[in-house]
Amino acid sequence: MGMTNRHYNVTLFLFTLTVYLFTMKGNFMRIMSDSSILANRIRTIRNSRAWTQNRLAEEINVHPTYVSRIESCKKLPTFYIISRIAEVFEIETYELLLDDEKLDSHDYKKKKIINILRESSPANINIYFPLISALDKDRKKKKNKK
Repeated sequence: MGMTNRHYNVTLFLFTLTVYLFTMKGNFMRIMSDSSILANRIRTIRNSRAWTQNRLAEEINVHPTYVSRIESCKKLPTFYIISRIAEVFEIETYELLLDDEKLDSHDYKKKKIINILRESSPANINIYFPLISALDKDRKKKKNKK
């Protein structure tokens, strides 16, 4: 029985996170920093969707107190809960561990756009193409005015 893309991503994430944690050789402050990044990302995404902690808790089937404790860095979520949060937010699991600086980088955004296009259906490509063409045309027009 083959693994779905989502299961493969979760498995890869779990393996990567496990290797990452073991190679840290007990650096507790680093773990706390990473859990703070995770907590902030969860809170930021949740707030951007105007979700309450109760709503997120319902979506991932946990008690609202659990979400509160994750967001306040009092509880490290299980790998399963991290993958469920990513799933309900419709993002890749690893994106929950990226800090704002990384998410704002041009390289990250470019790679994300390329991956979205690579995984898109022909119908979606037909939707995206006129938008991207119009944006590119506008960019060129503004560049020529300078």
